[in-house]
Amino acid sequence: MVSDKKIALMGLDNAGKTSILTTMRKKFDISEEIKGIKPTLKVERSNFQFLNHIIYSADYGGQKKYLDEYLAHKTRYLSSIDLLFFVVDIQDSLRFQESIDFLKEILDYFEEIDNKSPIVILYHKTDPKLREDPTILHNQEQYTELLQPFLEKHPMHFYNTSIYDIATILHAFSKGILFLYDQTTAIQKIIDDFVEKIENVMALLIFEQNGIELGSYFLEHITLQMKKKILTLYEISQRRILEENLNTYEFSDRLDTFTKVSGTIQSFEIEGVKFFILLILEEHDEEMVVSQFNYFENAHDELQAILRAILLDEYEDQQLNP
Repeated sequence: MVSDKKIALMGLDNAGKTSILTTMRKKFDISEEIKGIKPTLKVERSNFQFLNHIIYSADYGGQKKYLDEYLAHKTRYLSSIDLLFFVVDIQDSLRFQESIDFLKEILDYFEEIDNKSPIVILYHKTDPKLREDPTILHNQEQYTELLQPFLEKHPMHFYNTSIYDIATILHAFSKGILFLYDQTTAIQKIIDDFVEKIENVMALLIFEQNGIELGSYFLEHITLQMKKKILTLYEISQRRILEENLNTYEFSDRLDTFTKVSGTIQSFEIEGVKFFILLILEEHDEEMVVSQFNYFENAHDELQAILRAILLDEYEDQQLNP
C-alpha cells in the first residue's frame, strides 16, 4: 500500500520547482522540454511516485499575485503538510530577501498550527560547474545567514541540487523521505516501488555483503520451500559474483516441478561495502523476461543512488542548529 503523505514543493517563481518535478517524473531523463518551462500558475497539484510513496506535490506557483492569494488562504493551501521542500534559486541573490519573506510567512503559519514537519531547503541551480564557484558559495552562506533567526524553532536540512546532476535531486528527495520514515521502512519502499513496475515478480531482495537482509518481497502465498530455494539461489549467485568479479549475473532454475524462474543479481559498492539485489521472475514468456531484466538493469544507477542516500551521508548535507 502506498503512503498518502502530503509533501509540498514551494519557492518563488523561476526557482526551478517545475523543472525538478519534470525531472522526477521523467525518471531522471533530462530533455529539451525542461528548458524554457513556463512559470506555474497558482497551485498545480500533481502526484508522482517515489519509493512507493505517492508524493502530493503542490507546486505552488511563485509569482507574487499567486503568493499573495494562497498566503491569504493558508489553511486551504498549507495545512496538513508532512514535509516541505523549499526551493531557492541560489544564483539569484537579488531575490533572497523576497524568498526569506515568503518562507517566514509559511513558518509563522506552521508555528500557529503547531506543525513541526521537516523542512528541506534546496539550494537549486548549483550546477556541477558552479559547485566551487566563489559567488555561489557566498550566496549559500548569505542565504543560510538570513535563515538564522528561524533555526531554533524550525531545524532545517540543506542540499545543493541541479537538474544537470540528477543524483543531487534524487539524494535530496531520498533524504526527505527518511525524515518521515526509518531506514528499514525507506528501503522496503524502494523494493515495493520496483515490484510495482516489473511484471511476474516472485521475489526481490536486498542484502549487505555479510548476509544481512535489508529488505525483501516475496509473492503472496509463495511456499516456504520456494522461499528456501530462492535464498539458496541467492547464495549461489552471490558466490559467482564474488568469485568471478562480476557486477551482474543471470540464471534460470526451477523452484519446484512446475515453477520455472529466471533470476538476475546485481552488485555495487557503497564506501567499500558490497550490496546485492536479487530479482526472481516467473518464466511465462522469454521476451517479457528479457524486457523486465533490461528495465531492471537500466534502473541500476537510480537504485544505487537511492540506497546510497538512505544508507550513507555521502553528499554534503547538514542539519543546522544555532
